[in-house]
Amino acid sequence: MAPNITEIGSTSEFDNIVKGLPSNQLLVIDFHAVWCGPCHAIAPVLEQLSNSYKHVKFVKIDVDKQAQLAQRFQVRAMPTFKFLKGGREVDELRGASPPQLNALVSKHAGNPESIKNASASSSSSSSTVKSSSNEIKEGSLLKQIVSNGLSCLNESSEHPLSSIIGPNPGPKGVSYLESDVDSELLISIPFQDQIKLKSISIFSIVSPSQAPKTIELYINQPNIDFQDTENLNPSQELELTQEQIKKGEKIDLRFVRFQNVRSLQILVKSNQEDEETTRIDSIDLFGTTGDASSEKPSPAQQGGGGSMLERLMGRG
Repeated sequence: MAPNITEIGSTSEFDNIVKGLPSNQLLVIDFHAVWCGPCHAIAPVLEQLSNSYKHVKFVKIDVDKQAQLAQRFQVRAMPTFKFLKGGREVDELRGASPPQLNALVSKHAGNPESIKNASASSSSSSSTVKSSSNEIKEGSLLKQIVSNGLSCLNESSEHPLSSIIGPNPGPKGVSYLESDVDSELLISIPFQDQIKLKSISIFSIVSPSQAPKTIELYINQPNIDFQDTENLNPSQELELTQEQIKKGEKIDLRFVRFQNVRSLQILVKSNQEDEETTRIDSIDLFGTTGDASSEKPSPAQQGGGGSMLERLMGRG
C-alpha cells in the first residue's frame, strides 16, 4: 500500500477518520476490488496524486471486505471514487479515467494552508473547551436524547424509530424507520437538558422516492397526535429535496424559534414521490445545550408559531 493511502479495515475506522478531519479537508475514497482490472490500472495514478496532494486524505475500500460501506455509498461499479468534505459527498467519479480523477482532486483539494489553519484551530478549540454537566459545545444532540421517551406514531413494527435513534440502533445502511399504513409519521424526541436547535439532517439514500418531502417541526409538544397538529402552528415547515436527503445535508432552521427546546416533534406529511410508505435511514440534530437565556422567550421561541407579522411573512 502507498504510504499516503489508508486501506480501510472496518466501518468504525472509516467513521473515525471522517470525524477527525477538518470540515474543509478533502477525503478521496477509492472503492475497488481485487478482481477489478481497471482498479489495478488506475492505482498508480491515485498513488501519484496522494504524493502530490499531501493535504488531501486518500483511502481505499475493498467492496468485498467492506460491503456495509459500499452499500452506504451505493457503489455499483468499480472503481468508484467518492469525494467528501465535512462528511458530505461533494463529487463522484465512476470508472478508471486518470484525466477526470486528476481534475476532480485538483478541483476540490483546496488550499493547504487553510486546511492546516482549520486543523490547528480545531485542536485549539478542543483544548480550551470547558466540560460541565450544563453546557457542551455545538454539535450533534443525539447523546442528549432521553431514549425511554422516544415515540413515533404510525411506525412499522418491523422498522421502528428505535432502529435508527436511541441506545441500540441497528447498523447503518441496514436499519431504517418506515411508516406503516400510509406515508405520515409523527416523531417525538425528548432531551435530557434544554437545548438550542440550529439544524437538522435527514438521510434516506437507499430509497429516495420514499424519503420525506414535506415536514413540520413542533417544539415542547410531547403528547400530540396527528389530529392535534391540524390545530397547531408549527415552529417551521420544510420542503426537502431529494438532493438534500440523499446527501444528508444539514438544513438550517430559524434559530430564534428553537431556543428553549425540551422536546422536538417531527411531522412527516408526505414523501418525495407519493409512495405508500415513508422511509428514513437516519436523523441527526445539531445545536447546543446549556442554561436558557435570562430573557423571557417570545411566542415564536416557545413553538407557538410566532407573531402575526411572522405568520403574514409565511412559515417555513
